Amino acid sequence: MKIAAIVGLSLVLVFLGVNVYSFVKQENSLGTSLADVQARLTKAQADETSLQAEKQYLANPVNLEKELRARFNYKLPGEKMVIIVPTGVTSTTSTAVSD
Repeated sequence: MKIAAIVGLSLVLVFLGVNVYSFVKQENSLGTSLADVQARLTKAQADETSLQAEKQYLANPVNLEKELRARFNYKLPGEKMVIIVPTGVTSTTSTAVSD
């Protein structure tokens, strides 16, 4: 009777120990996932702030026109565009043909 009780309690303790280990392991895994999600949230919030600032900047028609001209070589009808290439920079390539 006494041995059966000791064996029964030992089995219960082993079962509880396995479950506690499983919960601790799961908690560590979830903690790592939480840290990753928090880092991604922080980056997304910073991106949102940056995009909101850019949206506000481009809401001004003068700034929008300035950006269109700079990024896409936009010009108004009747305007002439001059593109100045810095010295030492060339957009053409030469190939030598040997016979």
